[in-house]
Amino acid sequence: MAEWLPLLEGSLRERALEVVDEAASALLAPRAVRGPSLSNGQAGLALLFAELERARPGRGHLVHAEQLILEAASAIEAHPLPPWLYGGFPGIAWSIERLGTLGVSPLEGLEEIDETLLGLVSQRPWSAEYDLILGLVGIGVYALERLPRPAAAMCLQELVDRLEERSTHTGSGVSWWTPPQHLSSQQRLVYRDGCFNLGAAHGVPAIVALLALIARAGVAGQKARELSSGGARWLLTKAMPDSPGARFPSAVAPERPAEACRSAWCYGDPGVALCLLVAARALSDPELERAVLEIAREAARRPPEHAGVRDAGLCHGAAGLGHIYNRLYQASREPLFKEAATAWFARALEMRRPGEGLAGFLSWSLLPGQQEEEIGWIPDGSLLCGTTGIALALQAACHPFTPTWDGMLMAAIPA
Repeated sequence: MAEWLPLLEGSLRERALEVVDEAASALLAPRAVRGPSLSNGQAGLALLFAELERARPGRGHLVHAEQLILEAASAIEAHPLPPWLYGGFPGIAWSIERLGTLGVSPLEGLEEIDETLLGLVSQRPWSAEYDLILGLVGIGVYALERLPRPAAAMCLQELVDRLEERSTHTGSGVSWWTPPQHLSSQQRLVYRDGCFNLGAAHGVPAIVALLALIARAGVAGQKARELSSGGARWLLTKAMPDSPGARFPSAVAPERPAEACRSAWCYGDPGVALCLLVAARALSDPELERAVLEIAREAARRPPEHAGVRDAGLCHGAAGLGHIYNRLYQASREPLFKEAATAWFARALEMRRPGEGLAGFLSWSLLPGQQEEEIGWIPDGSLLCGTTGIALALQAACHPFTPTWDGMLMAAIPA
């Protein structure tokens, strides 16, 4: 990767750093995060304190990172956790591996996790989800991190086979169908028979990126490359012409018109473009990169009022868009992406409500304890949707250090 350049400057940078410090203090409060997981809990928070130590050492951040990941790791033994990256034990193990590169004392026991996941992905047919948050792609992110260990390479080989078995070949390329039982209750109301999901969080874009990274790593090279290239071609055919909101819908299904969706990481043009640029770089495909960057430029120029952004979180908020455009800027050095990233970070800081939530941030999310799917403003300390993720994105925008944590978002664009 080329040298990482600090994005924010002047008073905006000073303000961002003040917010990061306030967030770090607020997130140490009891119950600021829930549980041990990467996306919502202690493992994700440990990554924040490790990044703080990296930028400004000697302030006690490393101690907090080590304590948090130790508590998260203890939960693997103490409680049954699912085998998914975001909410389960692979995400905690991935964080342990990442933290080791930042000077946090390594923990033992990951070899047992490697073997457990190898056994899991060797099962056929694969009937569970395939996606990044809850399925095969997330396991692949962990296994990539564990290379060149033999169990990790075998896991990735099996994973490519499972994705090939689940694939659907069309005239325009390759895709992956999501059956109705793997959709949310709201999505099932729209797509009763299932759909092709176009979101980075739960759909095809993350598969395309993962397969390209696996091919780049030299595992199942030809098969992974062909599946990734076919998936990228298929995705590009789903870009809607002359759409005022966004090029990519959240999903497509036969006999149902595609609809533009918001701009976000989880769904929408920015997340799709990010995954496709990872694939283009990993596959050394300049034609794909040119097409992807054009889509990304159009998204960067889109007026904020068309983005559908309500809060500041990474998943579907202003800091998430700021970080995506920062990644695109660092990869391309195009001023347009720097301007878009700076504007979205400024917008994220403007969303603060001092004295409320955690460091002034609230998340527009499902209300806890409600029987119906009611949405409202809640304090949220998580990495994916809350204050931990906002602080990580702001931290990355202020210092000359390539982020170590955003591979979980498929955001680590290769050189």
